[in-house]
Amino acid sequence: MENQSQLEIVQKEYKKELKNPETIKALLSTTFKNFSLELMQKAVFEGMMRGFNFKDFLEKNVYAIKYGETYSLITSIDFSRKIAMRSGLAGKSEPKFVESENGKIISCSVTVKRNVDGNIGDYTATVYFDEYDTARNLWITKPHTMIAKVAEMHALRSAFPEEMAKQYIEEEMQKTTTSAIEAENFEEFKKKLEEAKTLAELKSVWASIPQKAKAEFKKLATKLKTKLQ
Repeated sequence: MENQSQLEIVQKEYKKELKNPETIKALLSTTFKNFSLELMQKAVFEGMMRGFNFKDFLEKNVYAIKYGETYSLITSIDFSRKIAMRSGLAGKSEPKFVESENGKIISCSVTVKRNVDGNIGDYTATVYFDEYDTARNLWITKPHTMIAKVAEMHALRSAFPEEMAKQYIEEEMQKTTTSAIEAENFEEFKKKLEEAKTLAELKSVWASIPQKAKAEFKKLATKLKTKLQ
């Protein structure tokens, strides 16, 4: 009965907030960019069922990354801890690091405890630094902090699968997101090269793209240059 009551509350709030076409348009152009309307609605509803409110989506306290026809909800470690606290979190260990002889982080392990009807269970997760390191920003200046957050989130998902399935924190998705953005940009560079109508236009496009993309499309550029001469 309690679950049904929660479902009814969420459905009512969901319908009220998504009634405005301008709100939908804003969400599809920001928080849910490249989402279909149907997939966005599914993500919002699922997020609200997990404890997020509509304001969280508008302020990007939670957002989604699209993968094919599905998605992952992205939030902060602090919000994930709040959800866990409401669901029986009974503590967590200090992160344990394994490092190489030269001090490079190899892995990090974190254990979280869950209380279910008075029974305390331990859930340990180990993650490997190279799988998440972007070699940018805080991954350079605070690598231990970053990988510890990833390990903790893995442990929280293990301990609270119903509350946190498909829920991720930004730190564990940054490498995947960076790769996806680079792939998307590469497709855009390729399209611009192929759409060049004159040799001068081709040279202009070529000059505007980064060195990494030039290495990828050198053969294509040579072929197009020959065609336009």
